[in-house]
Amino acid sequence: MLKEMRHVYAVYEEKSFSKAAKKMFISQPALSKMIKQAEIEIGVPIFDRSTVPLTLTREGRVYITHIRQIMHLEESLKSYFDDLNNLKTGSLVVGGSSFFCSFVFPKLFGSFSARYPNISLGMREGNIFSLRDGLEDESIDLILETSIHEADPLLNTYLYQTEDIVLAVPEKFPINASMKNFQIPPETLSDSPYIETVPPVPLETFKDIPFVFLTEGNDLFARGMAFCKEAGFTPKIVLQVEQILTATNLTAAGTGATFSRPAVPAHHSLRSGICYYRLGGPLAKRKILFSSKKSRTLSPAMKAFLELAGVIPTNPKL
Repeated sequence: MLKEMRHVYAVYEEKSFSKAAKKMFISQPALSKMIKQAEIEIGVPIFDRSTVPLTLTREGRVYITHIRQIMHLEESLKSYFDDLNNLKTGSLVVGGSSFFCSFVFPKLFGSFSARYPNISLGMREGNIFSLRDGLEDESIDLILETSIHEADPLLNTYLYQTEDIVLAVPEKFPINASMKNFQIPPETLSDSPYIETVPPVPLETFKDIPFVFLTEGNDLFARGMAFCKEAGFTPKIVLQVEQILTATNLTAAGTGATFSRPAVPAHHSLRSGICYYRLGGPLAKRKILFSSKKSRTLSPAMKAFLELAGVIPTNPKL
């Protein structure tokens, strides 16, 4: 139908079948047949063939008016997607935990906005369950999480960073006095190569102290329980909280030990009041992944954000 409309419009503009056929690079008989088919479809003539030059019938004028409207909409649609592909318009919603929303996204958002000022940015803070729901219903475009698995069949994943999990123990706990050789100076926590030179602490040493854990469903809850199981004890959990910053603050206040990430004291004033220890084994390292819905094509804005973040695709292609 759109093809027929373009040919009808060419005849209207040229006021001649022969000139329109030449303009559209088709034969005059083929053009005449196409115009006739358009007239059959609407049930009335579009052109008054008795006049020279060719003119429109009354119904033909209505037809041309609507063709102009359709052509305008088509041009607007093309212009929109041209702008979208050139990052001159569009939107992007990125989700993550409170930690990422507070300490990772602001810098990325600032750089992204400076480079692509016409892209509308949104941030969604939540737990893994609400974030996954957002990906599924496409209210969130990308999430940054530690509870995502690369083999997840529903997600595309992109490696942002690999981090070491550390044990944070209240400095006031007497047990720290005999464990100084295993302690990581807080100012070196963000230096992964240095951390590798510190011997892993024998976790069973801490089996009798209280622990603050994150809630179930959080990656650090599962890892913490696995750490303790490998060390041969069940942790004495005195409190469970949603966020790692809350847990680490509670440790600094002397409530109990917690499993934390080196980036917490690096981004926050949680260096005093805590002794940090390196943990050994595969569980002590984890990947921080950006994820997108696998069945959804990455938009230009999503691609640009991932590239700005310096990610490494782990199972899709950018």
